[in-house]
Amino acid sequence: MNISAPMHRIICTDASLSGPLREWLDNQAVAGEVICSPDDCSKAPLCRWLDHAPLGPEGRAHGALLDAVETLIRTRHAFKSRELAELRRRLERLLDELSDDGE
Repeated sequence: MNISAPMHRIICTDASLSGPLREWLDNQAVAGEVICSPDDCSKAPLCRWLDHAPLGPEGRAHGALLDAVETLIRTRHAFKSRELAELRRRLERLLDELSDDGE
């Protein structure tokens, strides 16, 4: 999976502070976002910081793909298989593509 610069996330439930916080982040020239609701999070629909609503179909599929990749990574030494390694790479590419579409 692609590893990029860390994204700073500030969770703020006070809407009057969100604007100044976003401006502060811009002035600091750091990658970041201010989250006032789950919809503000670039990781939605997987964001669970402000809301505990059940995941929709897209979030469940994304979560299942992440779980499959993590399982393949954990068990790669137990099952040395080119096919499984290639499957992991294809799933990682799919997750990267899905993440790029959401940002």
